Amino acid sequence: MKGNEALIISGGIECGSAAVRRGEARAKRIDRTATISVWTVAMFGLALLAFIVVAICWKGLLTAINPHFVFGAPKTSAAGGGIWPMIWSSFYLAVLTLVIVLPLGVGAAIYLAEYAREGSVTRLVRFGADTLTTVPSIVFGIFGLLLFVTYLGLGYSLIAGALLLALLNLPTVMRTSEEAIKAVPDSYREASMGLGANRWQTVKKVVLPTAIPGITTGAILSIGRIVGESAAIIYTVGTFVLRVPVLPTQPAAPMAGNIWYLFSEGGGMIPDAVKIASGEAALLLLVVLAFNLLARLIAWFYKRKTRIASRFV
Repeated sequence: MKGNEALIISGGIECGSAAVRRGEARAKRIDRTATISVWTVAMFGLALLAFIVVAICWKGLLTAINPHFVFGAPKTSAAGGGIWPMIWSSFYLAVLTLVIVLPLGVGAAIYLAEYAREGSVTRLVRFGADTLTTVPSIVFGIFGLLLFVTYLGLGYSLIAGALLLALLNLPTVMRTSEEAIKAVPDSYREASMGLGANRWQTVKKVVLPTAIPGITTGAILSIGRIVGESAAIIYTVGTFVLRVPVLPTQPAAPMAGNIWYLFSEGGGMIPDAVKIASGEAALLLLVVLAFNLLARLIAWFYKRKTRIASRFV
């Protein structure tokens, strides 16, 4: 009987180990399939991005790096015009937008992260901010046309576009700033308050300086979105100007809106409209990529600095 029991036990062990091996083999197959699928999707996305970048640069890069094209004035009925007023309009609009959106976004982030109690109101605010990021920019453009251009009487102007783009980028700035502030270790706050500082002094002199890299990253990403925005620009700022705008109340023509104009309405007026639009698109693509790379570089530098500092804590 003892021998039979031993055989039964050993047989059960062998069956159990075989089942374990089959389960491990099945898990490895599933893991390999999932890994291949993820890498395939990622490579397809990278290949698509590379194709878009190469196609745009191939068609317009030589025009974009020409100084006469970059710093020249546009022409309405002759070939060989430049895009300097459009470049100036893009960065002018970006500065105006940041002047409006940064105090609002960072202020809201400070309140949500440092002062507000977690509850239904704060969850509703965050939900609303996340929902606004999914609204198509064309909807914002029509809203800006009705509110800022028509109802408030600002007309097609830089200030109207800046107000609209501030609304468009407020959720991004607020959420990135809030995450940057929350990433500051609580030990910093406790040490500051332990030395006698109040809540606002701690936020101003400890939390914000530590969170500046993350806030800066969100601001740079917003600049890239502002410069590359087209739908909201068309309805609030303008699509073509001959001179550099000086006042915020003047109409302007950021690069994204001007590209749309050249490929649609301007094609019948300007002989080399396609060439100018292609060069402007290549330059705009390079500018947006530069801002995104700068944001990544700042984030990498901040993480590296944090890792080095943590070794001495």
